Amino acid sequence: MKHLDIDRKGSMYIAAFLTIIALLIILAINSCKKPNDHIGLVVSESTLSKSPVILHFANANNNSTVQPGDFNVSISGKDSALVQMDGGATSNFRASHGFLPLSLLSSAQPSAANPVTFNVSAQIPGFAPVVQTVTITSDTATIVDVTAIEYSNPAKGSATFTNQLGLTNGTSSGAVINVPSSAGMVESASVTIPAGTQMLDQGGNLIDAAHLTSNIVDYSAVSPTSYSAFPGGFSPTNVVDANGNQVNGGNPINFVSAGLLSIKMTADGTPVRHFSKPLQVSMKLDPNTTNLTTGSNIQAGDVVPLWSLTEETGQWKSEGNVTITSDDGGNLVAKFQTSHLCCFNLDWTWAVKGHPYGTCFTPLRVNIHCGVGHVGVFDVTIVTPSNQYLAGAHGEFVRDGDVVVFPYVPSIAQCKVVISNYNLYLNPGLPILAQTILFNPCTQGSIDLTWGEPTPPQFINVTLNISGHCSNKNVNVLPSGWMLLYDATAAQNRECPWTYVFVKNGVILYAFGTPVTGSGNKFSIRLILGHQFFLYTYNSGEWYASPEFTLVNHNFTFPAINGLSGSGVFDAGSNSLNITAVYSVHCH
Repeated sequence: MKHLDIDRKGSMYIAAFLTIIALLIILAINSCKKPNDHIGLVVSESTLSKSPVILHFANANNNSTVQPGDFNVSISGKDSALVQMDGGATSNFRASHGFLPLSLLSSAQPSAANPVTFNVSAQIPGFAPVVQTVTITSDTATIVDVTAIEYSNPAKGSATFTNQLGLTNGTSSGAVINVPSSAGMVESASVTIPAGTQMLDQGGNLIDAAHLTSNIVDYSAVSPTSYSAFPGGFSPTNVVDANGNQVNGGNPINFVSAGLLSIKMTADGTPVRHFSKPLQVSMKLDPNTTNLTTGSNIQAGDVVPLWSLTEETGQWKSEGNVTITSDDGGNLVAKFQTSHLCCFNLDWTWAVKGHPYGTCFTPLRVNIHCGVGHVGVFDVTIVTPSNQYLAGAHGEFVRDGDVVVFPYVPSIAQCKVVISNYNLYLNPGLPILAQTILFNPCTQGSIDLTWGEPTPPQFINVTLNISGHCSNKNVNVLPSGWMLLYDATAAQNRECPWTYVFVKNGVILYAFGTPVTGSGNKFSIRLILGHQFFLYTYNSGEWYASPEFTLVNHNFTFPAINGLSGSGVFDAGSNSLNITAVYSVHCH
């Protein structure tokens, strides 16, 4: 997948592209133990890890130039001991350029009946806390897309508020913190601190401080853009009741949100976790929010469960129920008290596994009709009439005639099915690109979804064959790892720019964000002709990036560089480009 104009500039791009691959292989080679000098060995990196996972942390605001960089990440939950970072480290997890490659230890045996589940959380500088539950059910590659709200430039449909108040020896004289609504939302919130309230740390000790800094994020439940950034996702497994007992036997439940508020406070830099007096919290709700229980828009008197999220562990805890009321202005509000800080989520729930409830076990068949210009990888999602997430087929290869079957659906009077950009993991990747009419999912059985007829782009099928040879030790290396393609042209068009490719034994095995075709040991991905790309890889704690290159349909050869030789062959009949590279390096 390289620039195929074999002019001087093109040669430089090709060399840079393949130098990145060479560096990946050199890192693998240098970890090899000394072999017998007279025996030829083939080293397969694919045996060193299981179920590769890559997490991509991104700004929920697509218009922002600020992206998560390098930061520490916490891995917790029941199966956290089975998780390792690229290179084998099982502690001190750290993301680079917003990416974190993980895998499972060889002892892990993930399956649908016994999934491996762990929680990922991070305090990214300049962003609201992020939490995501990851569930692995097989020894295949997984992409986890985690979007975060930037405090100074939040995504449409979310509001942020930061302020500083004075304290006297860690005690407040009383204050009301108002979080106004922002573009794309009607929701707002307020937090009242009673006079005489003391700021307490995790252990319940008084924090002797002079200043209280608050960072609050209000997430709209019906906004197409804020929904993907909801902390914790919508299918949590680590959920407990008010007494700390597992809800639904530890099996996943599904959240249908009416609103979420994240509250973080520090007293002179020390995190505030508790208060000597309860805070008063008021959340103004969007009147177009759908009540999962009634199937209609919310109204005064409706009851919605309240849940709190511990970001460090990814655990949700029941905080009881909240009754929606009307204020003096006729606005619908949810009010509650709290003596601790976290994310507070108003959610109805339904479950499929364990002890099913709120579920119809009647399959729903979605028949997709679309033009060839819409062929690609997208999310096909069931949402409420107000676009609240219910369930989804994530990473679906959408094409004309495609049929998506949901074996079970939530029990709700009305819903719709939408197509949206592939968000890679769990949360819906809105905005909506196409949608059905409203229908009852328990009785519909089958529904048609029609999506326009744009001009199709031109694609090239790209395959990779990469190998390394240690001439002085007679060792051949078959590399395995992640390669990340960033489509700069797609990004300029406000389209999803990322393609994630997992290479096993030197050839493409999985691809996310673009269709992958083939069988056996020969797979290819489809990339758009004429688009400009960057190639990135992250290996053993090191980040590598290529210069920008343009994908064109020509043969090319390149001179040996640092022991690297190879060629790219374009076959017009099959519209495919095969890139072959061989490396000759000195093994230590």
